[in-house]
This record gives sequence, C-alpha cells and structure tokens, in this order.
Amino acid sequence: MKVYEDNFLRLMLLMPELKTFGKQCRGVLLQDGLHVDVLERHKYTTVIRLAQNLPLDFMSAAIPTMIVRVYHDAEVAEVLSYQRHYRFKGKYSYPNPDMCHVREKQRVNEFLGEWLDFCLARDVPVRAAALV
Repeated sequence: MKVYEDNFLRLMLLMPELKTFGKQCRGVLLQDGLHVDVLERHKYTTVIRLAQNLPLDFMSAAIPTMIVRVYHDAEVAEVLSYQRHYRFKGKYSYPNPDMCHVREKQRVNEFLGEWLDFCLARDVPVRAAALV
C-alpha cells in the first residue's frame, strides 16, 4: 500500500492541480514531453493517461504509456495498464503463458514511482498547460 500512497504524493507534487481538472480538460502538457490526459473524472477518482515522448534518435522505441487511477479520498494512485497490458493480478504462478513477473502488479506500480521520481528530479521546472 505504501507504493500506492507514495505514487499519489509524487503525482500531487508533479501536478497539484490534478484534483481540480474537470471532464472538459482533455490533456496537460508538462516538462520534457510528459503528457497527461484526463480520461475519467468522478467525485473521488480521476483516471489519467501518462505518456512521455523520449528524445531518442531512432523511432523504434516505444513511447512509455500508463493509465493510472487516482483515488483522491484514499490518497493513493494505482496503475491500471502499462503498454497495453491490463488487469494485473496480485500474484502470478511462474512460469506463466504471458511470462509476467511473479509480482507484476507491484513491479509496474514501483516503475510508476521511478518514472515520477525521474520527472520530479529534472532540472526543468514543472510547467502545466491545460489543453482544452
């Protein structure tokens, strides 16, 4: 549960205005090509898509993309999908047909934390601009 709480805090540091974005907000562009789309907005939750254009010299690299549900009342954030992989189980047997890590759900949420830490550690100040 600590991973989810820490990810919520990182998201609030990166985008303090996330709680106030309405359904009409289609996206937010942050530093270094990090793009946030608000997919759903409800009273206690927001579902966002995070994607980042990486400054790479070749086009074969995939753009990292995650869908995250943010629970404002519980102050946690949980990854719903990563690179088109959905519905992570809490634990997988090993080996399994999809070759998922035994603790795939935990690992993908830890990766979200590392990604957000990377964004927070950048020297470029965070600038949010709503794309309506």
